Amino acid sequence: MLFVYGTLLKHESNSHLLVGAACIDSSCFIYGELYDTSLGYPAVCVDETSHTVWGELYEVTDEILLKIDALEGYIGDELKNDYNRVQLNVYRKVGVSQALVYVFPAIKTAHLSLIKSGRWKERV
Repeated sequence: MLFVYGTLLKHESNSHLLVGAACIDSSCFIYGELYDTSLGYPAVCVDETSHTVWGELYEVTDEILLKIDALEGYIGDELKNDYNRVQLNVYRKVGVSQALVYVFPAIKTAHLSLIKSGRWKERV
């Protein structure tokens, strides 16, 4: 499963990459902080505080995941990635699920603007 929170959300600029993926939950969250990169896409920093980042949960194929890896600049574990791909708890009305999430290293977020609502579509 894959948790998305930015341009991969329904009706956002990269949602076409999820064509064929089943949306499991359209209103769920992870714990972390959502930042606006000012480049037209967000970044999440994992944070076990009370901050929440809202998004959607998808069942994806390996083929779809490879396309999203390319979008996110993910080339493999322990390598120099734009975003790292990690497994996190996703909190849903029906319980907790494990899913992959693309996250930014905390050190890269120092100059970014926090989106306090935790919702990409409410960034303005």
